[in-house]
Amino acid sequence: MTISACAKAENATPADVAMQFYVTLELSGVRDLPEPRAVMAIEPYLTPELATQLRTAYDQRIAKRRAAGATSPLADRGSFPPGEGNPFSSLFEGHSSYGAKATIMRGDTALVPIGFTNTDQKPPVQWSDTLVLIKQVKPQNSWRITDIRYGTNWEFGYQGSLTQVLRTMLAP
Repeated sequence: MTISACAKAENATPADVAMQFYVTLELSGVRDLPEPRAVMAIEPYLTPELATQLRTAYDQRIAKRRAAGATSPLADRGSFPPGEGNPFSSLFEGHSSYGAKATIMRGDTALVPIGFTNTDQKPPVQWSDTLVLIKQVKPQNSWRITDIRYGTNWEFGYQGSLTQVLRTMLAP
């Protein structure tokens, strides 16, 4: 499935790429900062810079967990703030469903709002985040995700953008 999704990404609209990205995340089982194999699966949808940031953040998380030792709460949680939970949407717990809204074009940049719902929360929670895609000449004028702007200010979710969260994780 990932191979066919990658092939479609080359001629896809920004909204198509956004939806293929989330489908690939689901098929890969990504619910946290992605491990290297998962980054490979989603890499066709990402700018090289964002893919590198994700790899580096994962490597640093592993190094911090090892340094914390097996008895540390840091190691037991399997993650460390602010990288806890699903970094590809505002809500740490992730979503139950999603769909692309109308794309906003700004030259070679596309903003694709994604409407999410989490029905595990009672009452169900709805929100929108925005994927920022840029047109890349190589490969073959494809759209690539360069950031995700979180659309909420919840204390139990991410705020700002994915690249801001990754920069915070990578700070000494």
